[in-house]
Amino acid sequence: MSQLSTPSVSLKTNPFLSQWLRFESTGAVTIFTGKAELGQGIVHALKLMAAHELGVPVASVQIEAANTKYSPDEGMTSGSLSVQDSGTAIRQACAHAAKLLKSHACKTYAELHSQIDPLLLIDVTAPTQSTALNLKDGRDDIEALVRGKPIFLHDLGIGFDLPPLKNNGGQSNIDWLFGKVVRGPGLLCSLKAESWQDAAATLPEGVKAFCDGSLVGVVAATEELAEQAATKLQRLLRWDVQALPACREGGVDLFEIAPSIDSQVFHEAGQMPVASKNAKVYEAEYFRPALHHGSIGPSVAVAIWESAAVHSGLKVWSHTQGIFPLRQDLALAFGVDAQQVEVQHMRGAGCYGHNGADDVAYDAAWLAQQVPGSCVRVQWTREEEMQHSPMAPAMRVRLQATVQVNTDAKLNSQVTESSGIELLTWQHDVWSQGHSSRPGRAATPAFKDSWQTDKKFPVLEPINVAAAAGAGAERNAVPPYTSTHVKVNAHRLLGLPLRTSAMRGLGAHANVFACESFMDEIAHDQGLDPVAFRLSKLEDPRAIAVIKSLANQVNWLKRRQSVMQKEGWGLGMAYARYKSKGAYCAVVAEVEVTHQVNVRNLWVVADIGEIIHADGAISQLEGGAIQSTSWALKEQAHWDSKNITSTSWDAYPILRFSEVPEVQVHLMPSNSENAEKLNSPLGAGEATQGPTSAAIANAVFHAVGVRVRQLPMTPDNLAKAALA
Repeated sequence: MSQLSTPSVSLKTNPFLSQWLRFESTGAVTIFTGKAELGQGIVHALKLMAAHELGVPVASVQIEAANTKYSPDEGMTSGSLSVQDSGTAIRQACAHAAKLLKSHACKTYAELHSQIDPLLLIDVTAPTQSTALNLKDGRDDIEALVRGKPIFLHDLGIGFDLPPLKNNGGQSNIDWLFGKVVRGPGLLCSLKAESWQDAAATLPEGVKAFCDGSLVGVVAATEELAEQAATKLQRLLRWDVQALPACREGGVDLFEIAPSIDSQVFHEAGQMPVASKNAKVYEAEYFRPALHHGSIGPSVAVAIWESAAVHSGLKVWSHTQGIFPLRQDLALAFGVDAQQVEVQHMRGAGCYGHNGADDVAYDAAWLAQQVPGSCVRVQWTREEEMQHSPMAPAMRVRLQATVQVNTDAKLNSQVTESSGIELLTWQHDVWSQGHSSRPGRAATPAFKDSWQTDKKFPVLEPINVAAAAGAGAERNAVPPYTSTHVKVNAHRLLGLPLRTSAMRGLGAHANVFACESFMDEIAHDQGLDPVAFRLSKLEDPRAIAVIKSLANQVNWLKRRQSVMQKEGWGLGMAYARYKSKGAYCAVVAEVEVTHQVNVRNLWVVADIGEIIHADGAISQLEGGAIQSTSWALKEQAHWDSKNITSTSWDAYPILRFSEVPEVQVHLMPSNSENAEKLNSPLGAGEATQGPTSAAIANAVFHAVGVRVRQLPMTPDNLAKAALA
């Protein structure tokens, strides 16, 4: 059976053709998707897939930005699932439309409009045009991005207006107001109510100020006036400030001071063996600090509460990753039916995770509720973005393995031969706060500022999503390598005041960094080539093929010997299959270690199944590798007893353009041109996060013999590791 004969996950809740396609009188076809364009090029890829199946030029296909009024509900844009879920659904819908065009003897899709029942179910058995896509058409948004055209939500309200609103006669000359939330001197503050009236009375004419519990905000006709008023209130209001836990090295203390820990066995397989006298036990502990998203453009939103005979409710423009979950929590926060809330997605600064986009949408909606009929624009500052949006949690991973040497086996240096080493046991313990505080997953809203109001919504504890959805802290904690007994224990830290949530890769980054560093440590101690050792412990033929292809791409053995001739240079590799069911990815890093770690070259080989748009996939893999390099070398959140302190690029450095390594990406070809044997497409967006950091750490060890188990690999951490 062809892979497209099985309904896409997205079709199970959106089964009607009209939920995905609209045939225009011009002959064009409009495509609907619930997935958000975050800069990853997903809208372009979906457009190419649709045009291919419909048999029309790409110019004849248009895609509507996600909107809760008419888009299919596809949950979050996360987990590298857009091509797999939304793309497959669109292909199936378009293949059905192409079949209908033929069966109804229509010359254009415009003729189909009047001949199709709006509730027609999609026939997933309709034959596809071809499954060997690898489409070449270039993205039509690149010019706008390069030339700075106003396609971002950030542009609205600063010279660029919204599309006309239906309830004001189609006019776009509505009132614009600018809002600011007033924040106390600490991350966790409670307003002293008696200070409010006196402070509010001092504001200049033209400024409106509002208070609900400990949530304070202002609106004004200009952004400058709103900022001045907010700054004045911050100075005059008095607050009670809750102390934050001590911070050392990005949160390494948190694991000792967490009020409680929820520990459970996440995975266990195989029987515990009896080790022989030739067995050796290895143990190591690894640490990844708390991280910021560090979006280049701080979060922004626009909101309006409309009141009219036709419609009464809230409309929000947001760069959220989930329009429907955001709608759900906005409805909960304001006590209205979800159908009274419309969320329109617009492009914003990319973040690949849960940054401040949802929170600032709540801020805009709350302020807009105070001034119904006016559009309120709220733009967070850099400091607000870094202090108040969720962070990726600090993670500690402890690994233990028992290795038995087969004394009868003779080690062969060829990477395709067995090493004669048996992994008897493998235990993986991971400590972390939860990796999701996203909207749409609780009975009360997830917005931080909604917890400040008199409604007293409870502060939500970060969760880890279920294993079936890819897990959170446990993502990629189950090793890909064969061993007699495997056990993974997950320890979720509870009761901490730091708000954590999803960031690109979730727990996969720290878990792969730990696993692949550990494999290198074992290989080195046993005198084995790290590539050969991994190959001898893998059974998945696609995993083996990816690693072999990478070894061939870089001429592994020869290059590894060559770099050893240069002082401070090293070569390291790492491998993972994202979420253990997504894209296969192997990375080789070449580094030069001076007073700091300099990553000179990265080679990436990935098997992403059927290639839809090679340029887009390569960009995703390359971008992920560069971001992971920044995490590995530089990034680490800091806080003191009151506040997050890493709120500027000086305090939170990221990789500079001058430090970006050369990155070469190779995609494994689809395994067949035959639709019956072709592998399904696998998302590329997060596959490089873990392997890249691990490959860099392994290269550093190869270069200078120092095993860095604590990220980031700053000069200080490098020096500490050298003394360990």
